Amino acid sequence: MPTTLNASVAEAEIEPLPPEAEIAPLRRRNPHVDVALGLDAFFDLARATTRASYNLALEQVFQTPIYRLTLRGPMPDHIIRAPQELRPGKTRLAKQLLNGQYTFCGDTLQCSDQNPFGARPLNKAWEAELHGFAWIRHLAAVEGGNKRARSLVDAWYETAGTWNTQAWRPDVIARRLMSWMAHSKFLFEGADIKWQSDFIRRMARQARHLNRTAGMAAPGERKMTAAIGLALSGLCLSEGTRRAAKGLKLVERELNRQILSDGGHISRCPSIHLSILLDLIMLRQVMSNTNTQCPDNIQHAIDRMTPMLRFFRHGDGRLGLFNGATEEENGAADAVLSRDELNAAPLLHARHSGYQRVKAGKTTALIDTGPPPRGRFSQRMHAGCLSFELSAGPHRLVVNCGDARDHGLDWRIACRTTAAHSTLTVNDTSSAAFLWGRFWTGLLGERLIAGPTNVVSEREDENGATWINASHDGYVESFGLIHERRLYMDANGEDFRGQDTLLRTRDEPDGQTVNQDFALRFHLHPDVRVSMARDSQSVLLLLPNGDGWRFRAAGGTVGLSESIYLGRPGAMRKTTQIVVTGVTSDDPREAASVKWAFHHLKSTASKKSKRKKTTEPEPA
Repeated sequence: MPTTLNASVAEAEIEPLPPEAEIAPLRRRNPHVDVALGLDAFFDLARATTRASYNLALEQVFQTPIYRLTLRGPMPDHIIRAPQELRPGKTRLAKQLLNGQYTFCGDTLQCSDQNPFGARPLNKAWEAELHGFAWIRHLAAVEGGNKRARSLVDAWYETAGTWNTQAWRPDVIARRLMSWMAHSKFLFEGADIKWQSDFIRRMARQARHLNRTAGMAAPGERKMTAAIGLALSGLCLSEGTRRAAKGLKLVERELNRQILSDGGHISRCPSIHLSILLDLIMLRQVMSNTNTQCPDNIQHAIDRMTPMLRFFRHGDGRLGLFNGATEEENGAADAVLSRDELNAAPLLHARHSGYQRVKAGKTTALIDTGPPPRGRFSQRMHAGCLSFELSAGPHRLVVNCGDARDHGLDWRIACRTTAAHSTLTVNDTSSAAFLWGRFWTGLLGERLIAGPTNVVSEREDENGATWINASHDGYVESFGLIHERRLYMDANGEDFRGQDTLLRTRDEPDGQTVNQDFALRFHLHPDVRVSMARDSQSVLLLLPNGDGWRFRAAGGTVGLSESIYLGRPGAMRKTTQIVVTGVTSDDPREAASVKWAFHHLKSTASKKSKRKKTTEPEPA
């Protein structure tokens, strides 16, 4: 493939990592997630079964006319203060909605009668997104969208206003109330007084039900959303003083459970982290505008979470693809950071969240060096332990495949495997396993059931250069192997090197060593142009801005293979992965070792431009 990379690059062997600085011998384990799997799963199963039975019984009650009578109460006469929607609206998506096209979670419903709520739902996630009304922000981004938005609010109330299992789920009610309140001015424009009064009354009824059920929401992000929605409904509707107090108390309780000491979310998913932070800032802003004292726990959580959001950003300003995250929408992270008064720098080593960040020059590396959360907080977890992503300036170079929640079960399973991440796999086996099956996932969700329990990492920074040593035991039970990864980045960010080693932990009973195939993968961003060099052991990489990188490896066979990229919701792009393959040796200690390196090169285009600039006379 044609390339503008300088062809005079030396064909040298891979250099060893620089002498490692003295590292403290202390090996830390994550206290938040190191839980015995069997006992945890047993109690989770018991709780989930009890909760499912209890919720099923309550649903029968909630559907009755008698229960609906209990939702009556004082009529709020106005919205005290509308929260500000921080998530950006998209004109393109607004046009789809105006044309009756409802695309959520990768599935599209073309609705000719303009009432999507009466149609058969495509799946539960799609249905929850539809009833949550978060998409109303797109209609608010185009002129004349309020009339269509009002008709959809009326259609929802006629179809699901009395009861619908998904529509009246606590977190869905909370999202709908937040969306309606945030866009109340938009909805009221051109509406008569009666419509406005009915709209506020309908919100009050839903808020009263949320007040009773917020604590019953599923653990994790759903419960946090329900708590924040309850607090906002109390602060924004004129009769909601008691709801506000209860909601704020529930928010504080969930923050103590879910937000770790370094500011990361217990799920270890950057997208969940951003979503919760957006809602918390919306809540804080409403409290400020209504002269309500923001609880210290909420302010402290925001202060910890904001630098952690910076931690997860690549040079393009979007999030790293770890544990079910996507890049997220343009402007969402910026909306958070523009309201950060402290402007604190991101951590380098987020010990509790289990991530490392290395920044040198224009190069950024994000590395997953933490064990997975167990139980109910592992629903989005991927088997990507010790995977990394690398970006150079505004361009991503090495990535993980991303999240396939919008593309069906088969793709979702595939993208959670270790092979979908830029790390090492043994015998095409993932380092973690997840629960599957309609019955069990209906009770417990697609949670982790086996994976690394002892993940350790050490770091040393000296004179701008960084060394990281990390290892995990995800392959010990299956193959008796520990995966150890050593990484190094120089002070200029132009040399990123690593060494992946498989260490044996046991002898085979018959004394015979069983050799295993291994594959070291480096998934590349779709915008990267790739070609094999003539030596067949190195790869030339070209970024959109003309910058070149060279990948070399020793200890395995280097090749190129197809891959996919799911960094943005709904979009699946073909891309390429570098794969270094080999077979473990008979060595009783070190079964395999691969050294590799990414070196930044100067493109011939940039060299010519620089030469021209220095030889041309300055204008008079």
